[in-house]
Amino acid sequence: MKQSKISRFRTRIILFILTGILAACSDKQEEITPLQTCINHYQAESYQVASKQCQIAAEHGSSMAQWLLAHIYRYGLIGKGEDQEQAFKWYLKAAENGHVAAKREVGQSYMYETGVTQDYTKAHRWLMKAAKSHDAEAEFSVGILFFEGFGREKDVGSAINWFKRAAIKNHNMSINNLAWIFATSRNAAFNTPKKAKFWIAKLDKKLLQVPMFLDTKAAVMAAAEDFEQAIKLQNQAIAQLPADTPEEQLLEFQKHLDSYLLGKAWYE
Repeated sequence: MKQSKISRFRTRIILFILTGILAACSDKQEEITPLQTCINHYQAESYQVASKQCQIAAEHGSSMAQWLLAHIYRYGLIGKGEDQEQAFKWYLKAAENGHVAAKREVGQSYMYETGVTQDYTKAHRWLMKAAKSHDAEAEFSVGILFFEGFGREKDVGSAINWFKRAAIKNHNMSINNLAWIFATSRNAAFNTPKKAKFWIAKLDKKLLQVPMFLDTKAAVMAAAEDFEQAIKLQNQAIAQLPADTPEEQLLEFQKHLDSYLLGKAWYE
């Protein structure tokens, strides 16, 4: 009899504990359901449902939901057109919650005046936060700030350093920029045809159907005094420019070709 009472007592305790665990799991499941639903519907391109569930999870502090909600507003995925200001608002919240890619998006938003007033100082600060987490696109953007002298003195040396950080992660625009700088710089400290050829060889070969990248490779060949190849590549670049290419870019590409036809490298 005593043994039976003890067994029943232990059974009640176990049932009580299990009930508590199940209740806790149920509560936890309820907490993550909006985020998981947000992700599932976003991936399924069911953006109307995703936006509602992302909103709930985002308001509860989920950086992933804030990031996805920002994307929905940025690209107008719910059929109401793009809303860059709302996108920036949620990118910023995600960035403040530690989302690395959101930090980069905030930096680029300040850099290119997307949904917020242009501010190169804030752009640099947020891009550096993302770059410290080894985000290649952020490293590339920091390089652009230095190369163009946006909000600071132009510093090609620093630009090269940042482009290299991104380039070793196979960031093609950074690879392209390194090849261009080493091929076309008027500064003898940077003009190094051998380095230009090294970097252009690392470019994804599929991109050599794109006019901008063909233009860079042509400049690299001219810097190496292979003008026959430079002329061939530049003609290809011009031929592949879209019909709606701005006249300014057409003229720039033609200037490069004219230089190669004269047996001269292009310098900037």
